[in-house]
Amino acid sequence: MVATELLLALTALSFLGGVIVATIGPGGILIVAGLYLLTPLSSAEVAGTSSATFTVGAVLGSAVYARSGEIDWPIAGVVSAAAAVGTWFGVQANAFLSRRLYGLILAAMLAVVGCNIVYREWRNLEPRVELGRAGSDLLAFVGIGLVIGVFGGLLGIGGAALSAPALVLVGVPMLVTIAITQLVVVVTALFTALNYLRLDAVVAGLFVPLTAAYLGGVGVGWWLAHRIDAGRLKLALGVVLLGLALSLVV
Repeated sequence: MVATELLLALTALSFLGGVIVATIGPGGILIVAGLYLLTPLSSAEVAGTSSATFTVGAVLGSAVYARSGEIDWPIAGVVSAAAAVGTWFGVQANAFLSRRLYGLILAAMLAVVGCNIVYREWRNLEPRVELGRAGSDLLAFVGIGLVIGVFGGLLGIGGAALSAPALVLVGVPMLVTIAITQLVVVVTALFTALNYLRLDAVVAGLFVPLTAAYLGGVGVGWWLAHRIDAGRLKLALGVVLLGLALSLVV
């Protein structure tokens, strides 16, 4: 595949990723998987370039969801702050990952989360724990944010691949989950991108076209999210995660 064809393929994945991230959550993982599978970039360059793209896209996502009023600001603030702390630890740990181990960890994480969501939707199970805004519940959101941040920094996934499933599983409504996820990704991806920028691990030649396509996808995804049934969005979320996990392993 020549460079132009490769760039077109990555741009298409970026647009689709933007649609998915604003609709069901973990769309940015398509960019991570594309960079990992289609280019010889190191794990740090994959994480750094994708995180820089997610930062810009999530700013747009946060703006459109704030405008439509779906962001739960107390929960979003707690999760985002904790995720910012966890991101630093994830970035440090990335230095110890080989390219192969990076792919295996990413695939395993997606498979576990995807199986959980698909099974619960198939059995029509309600969340085991429904968290609200009580003090103890907000503390639990701190834990969720830390985990999101660690994996966001480690893998450069922005946080949506974990934020959306985690919030859904603790009873946050789907549309509110996607709205909160945009703000979480702003913080997680920004801190991750800045850390990798210090390591000169952001590939500018890919960042610009991928970000432009991603922004277009986010706008389309926000429009779709307000017109699709929440139950179908959850099931689609689980199926997408499983498909991505399989692609990484194969």
